[in-house]
Amino acid sequence: MKVLVFIKEVADTEARIIISSDQKELEIENKYTVNFFDEFAVEEAIRIKESLKDVEIAVCTFAPPRAVEALRTTIAMGADRAFLIDSRNHESDDPLIVSRILAGFAVKEGFDLILCGRQAMDDESANVGPMIAEFLKIPHVNQVTRLQVSGTGTAEVQSEIEGGKKVSEVLLPALLTTQKGLNEPRVPLITGVMKAMKTEIAVLDPATIEIPFGSIDRETSKIAVLSYELPDKRPSVSIIEGASPEEKVTGLVRALKEEAKAL
Repeated sequence: MKVLVFIKEVADTEARIIISSDQKELEIENKYTVNFFDEFAVEEAIRIKESLKDVEIAVCTFAPPRAVEALRTTIAMGADRAFLIDSRNHESDDPLIVSRILAGFAVKEGFDLILCGRQAMDDESANVGPMIAEFLKIPHVNQVTRLQVSGTGTAEVQSEIEGGKKVSEVLLPALLTTQKGLNEPRVPLITGVMKAMKTEIAVLDPATIEIPFGSIDRETSKIAVLSYELPDKRPSVSIIEGASPEEKVTGLVRALKEEAKAL
């Protein structure tokens, strides 16, 4: 059985991010990590390998060369092979183009199951996984919180839906997007880290991948960045003074009338 995991490298939550003077680009401090939701996908693939025999895990990302380190993290966790599809000469912010490239890789590499995070923490589009499944014409389930893969070509999947949970039986091959609660991603052991340092990460040019799902040229992108803007500053906080709850309520009503003009 071959499990293919798609991941994305994203800026660390503590990375310093500056908007360029023309508001068209972001200057991001060199602190990157594996996308939060993708860690659950990698961990689940490893757990499948531990429970079933003859399972191979391949991890792939469409990213610039720096993402090799993120791929090494997945090797340290327990993945078998890793591939970086070089994004430097292609549009990497358009989910449609990214999905076409990754779907093409999936056809080239082969798979029985594809796992990926439900969304990336930077753009939060949540489109890439379902788009890949549609291109490949395979079943897909989003926001998976429990997964049991059988040896008979099916998987029992629990997923989050509005107001509850849904349990489905899915025929493989299929694509599943992972949600928090599915598992607890492991911290790599030192032996895994040493293995990852020695593992060769294959770097691919998208031009070498047959992609029958549409053009991947920058000119075909449907997305254009108009500008980046900082969020509005949070309003100041006022403490309503008063010796008793009644006095505080009176002060609150006065503030809403006179200062906020809300009443």
